[in-house]
This record gives sequence, structure tokens and C-alpha cells, in this order.
Amino acid sequence: MLVPLAMLMLAADPPLRHLGTHATGLHDRSASEIAAYHAPTRSLWVVNGAAGLDVIDIRDPARPVRVATHAMPAPTSVAVSGDVIAVAVPDEDGGPGHVRFLRPDGTTIAAVEVGHGPDMCTFTPDGSRLVVANEGEMTATGDPDGSISIIDLRGGPMKALVRTARFDAFDGRQAELEASGAHLPVPGAPVRRQLEPEYVSITQDGRTAIVGIQEANAVAVIDLDTATARRVHPLGLKDFARSGLDASAADKATKPRPWPVLGLRQPDTVVSWTHGGTTWFAVTEEGEWREGPSFDERSKVADLALAPELAARCAAVAGTGTDTKDATALGGLTVSRPASDRDGDGVAERLVAFGGRGISIWELRGEDIALVWDSGDQVERTVALDAPMVAKASDARSTARGPEPEGLAIGEVAGRTLLFCGLERSGGIMTWDVTDPRAPELLGSVHRRDPAADPKKDLAAAGDLGPEGLLFIPASASPNGRPMLVACNEVSGTTTTWEVMVPTRAAPQP
Repeated sequence: MLVPLAMLMLAADPPLRHLGTHATGLHDRSASEIAAYHAPTRSLWVVNGAAGLDVIDIRDPARPVRVATHAMPAPTSVAVSGDVIAVAVPDEDGGPGHVRFLRPDGTTIAAVEVGHGPDMCTFTPDGSRLVVANEGEMTATGDPDGSISIIDLRGGPMKALVRTARFDAFDGRQAELEASGAHLPVPGAPVRRQLEPEYVSITQDGRTAIVGIQEANAVAVIDLDTATARRVHPLGLKDFARSGLDASAADKATKPRPWPVLGLRQPDTVVSWTHGGTTWFAVTEEGEWREGPSFDERSKVADLALAPELAARCAAVAGTGTDTKDATALGGLTVSRPASDRDGDGVAERLVAFGGRGISIWELRGEDIALVWDSGDQVERTVALDAPMVAKASDARSTARGPEPEGLAIGEVAGRTLLFCGLERSGGIMTWDVTDPRAPELLGSVHRRDPAADPKKDLAAAGDLGPEGLLFIPASASPNGRPMLVACNEVSGTTTTWEVMVPTRAAPQP
């Protein structure tokens, strides 16, 4: 279901309270991307793209202190289980990547080869396996296959066994997948190369992985026991004529309107949980286009010829006296050319943008999935209402993918299930109560950012920019006995700790 305007809910009290921030002082260097928590030492292991892995002591969460940095080339992900730290490291020369297993003192236990471009890794709940999403992105030297590496650790990292779930079986099913809503736009490229795994969530029983395949607009269901890609589920298109879309940067304001535009959901982060004996999962619909040395699918609406019926629908929303292709209307919006002009005749029958600009919740039914809730334009409207200066500063992103919901985390607080979402472009974190997954309740948003400050001149004053990864720490493992959320902000290079407040009942929008 979509969220109607009247259902936008805001909390009387912010759902998060700022505790402390560790700053690297590095701007736009991906110096804080992903964090994992080692409970015995009360420390965060943080991917620092400029240096390797930072170890940050949070025994006092209000005063995070970096105590070590373990140098390594451009790690992409980190996960912790017990006293084993796993780090995903791509190959700098474009070959297969590897996972490095570390002890808490930073020494290496073992290194295991995985697929091309390992982008995310996570342990199963019992720690017996590590699952790795190998994105296999297109590069200047080639386009490797995407895959999932499943590392059996029952004998320990030094005796690790690796199996690979591949997508070869889907090569002959491109037409079927596209008819169901998959996005496979690269001419002549087999399906296995266009399926680029981005993020992995493991079900509670540790036997199934739900994998976000962002560019292809799909999720895959992976059987971890057999190392098999069982299903690829296209997520279809979001209809912005129903939910609203802020498509213009030229108007200097966030004004979602019901444009006749469709959105590829294109999931980034995936989180899953169990409620009522059912597995549910949520995705951020960030959006991402395909581009490479010989292919770029992007186009501006202003550069497309529109079919008469589509042009008439756009004109009706634009209003009398406004050209649909003007920058104050749809002209600057970035869309997928092949998805908008499906028959390749040079005329767009529809407009298909990148990303759904929100989050959605799905039910896992065996190997099938079903959409149960969609946030509509709730994210854009909330940023505009809660942080108008931030929304104004971020309006330049309206023609691309909007606020870009990026990271997700989920946790239990006072018997309620809370879902947290970081907004990569506008900044800030939104919180929903998803205790009833079919009827989430927005609790509010927080923004630790000063859009008036120039981060190139005064990075500290700018605050937290570009939240990438979120990490929930339950009260039982937290250094201060209270539930916490950790946000890694890649543009500002800051790692911020937040206390999660016990939810209060939300109040209707004024």
C-alpha cells in the first residue's frame, strides 16, 4: 500500500538523541562507510576508504576515540562474529577479491578468495557462514559475472570452504525477467553479468539469503545450504502519479507532484526480520544507472521525444503556460532511455526514473515475495517539513534520485520493532515503527547537518554528510546499557553514535 498524504506522521519527540561523533577530518574520501561492533572490547570497526579499517573505542559513546587503524587497500565491508572480524577487499587490478579474517588485535588469521568486486559481507546468525555479495561491476577492462560467495567457517577461518552461487541459469530468461519488471538494459550482455549483487540479509534460521540486485531492480533468494540462486524477483515499477515526485531543482523547493513517471525501485540495503512466524524484509529504493566505457543509459526528459498521450499527461500536471520540458517541470529529470523508449524508435512511451525515493516492505512466502507497504513520497515530504534548510540545500538532487535512501538497520526497543533509514544525499536518519509490518508508523527524523556551512572550508561545522551504513546495537550489548544506532557518514568522514529513545506515540502532521 502507498502512504496517503493524510497519513504522514511525525513524532512529538525525536526518536534519536545525539551522543557523540568521531571525525576523521577527511572530506569526500569515504572515510566512514560501514561499521561492525565488537561487544567484548566495546569497539566499532569502521571501513575507512582512505586508510583501511579504523577501530573506534565507544566505551563512552559520547566520546568515541580511534584507537587503531589497520591499513589495507580500499575495503568495502566489515562484519563481526564472536572474536572474528571479516573484511571484504576487492582486487585493485580487477581480479577476484578476497575476504580477510582478523583477530581483535588486527592480526590476520586467514584470507579467502571470493568473486569479483566483493561489496558486502555478513555472518549467519550462528556465525557458521559468511555470505559475500560479489557485485562484479562493469569496469574499463571488462564486465565480470555477479555472484554470491558462501564461506563455511565451521572448521574456523584457516579451514574455510568456499562455494559460489551463480546466476548462469537465468541467462535464457531475460525476456521473462524483463516482463516481470527487471531492468536489464545493456545490449548483448548476458543476464548473469547484469545481475550485480549489492547487499545481503540472512533470515533468522540462517539458511536463506535475500540479496539486493540494485541496477537490475530485483532481489534474489539464495539457498545457503546448496549454494544456489533459487529465484530472482523483479521489484517492478513505482507509480509516481499515485505517490508524488519532486522532479525539479530549478524551483528551489521540495514539491512532490503526481507526475506520470515510473520509478525503478532498485534496492540498495536489505534488512530482514521475523514477525508472527513470517519473514519480512525492507529495502531502500535508492536507484542506480548503468554506465561504462561503451554504454550509458541516462537521458534528460528534455532530450527525449514524448509520445502524444504521454506528453498530454505531463502537460496536465505542469499546468497552463508551463512547458513540460522546462527545468521547473520535468525537463531536468534523469530517466533511463532504454526503459522509457522500449521499442527503440526514438519516442518515449513512458518515463522511467531511477529509484523509488523511499523504502518498501515485502513478505517472503517460501521462495516468493509480496509487496505489503511502500512509503510513497513520505521521505521527500518529511525532509521538507522537518528540515527545510536541508531540503533546500539538497534540492539539486531532485532531478536525479532525490534524497537517496541508502542504509537501513532494524532493532527491538521496548518490545517494538524499529526501522532506521539514512538518506545519503539530503542527510539525516528517519525512523519507523514496523511492529506491524503492514502498517508502519513514522516516528520522525533527525538531521545533524548545517547546510549553510561549506564542508570544504569548515568540515566540522557542516556536520554529518552522506550517511552510508547504519548499525543498531541492542541495549544488551551496548556500552551504556541503552539501545544505540551508529551512523557512518562517508562524505563528512564522521562516525556518529545515537541513543534510540523509547518510542512515543506519533502525532498527526499539523
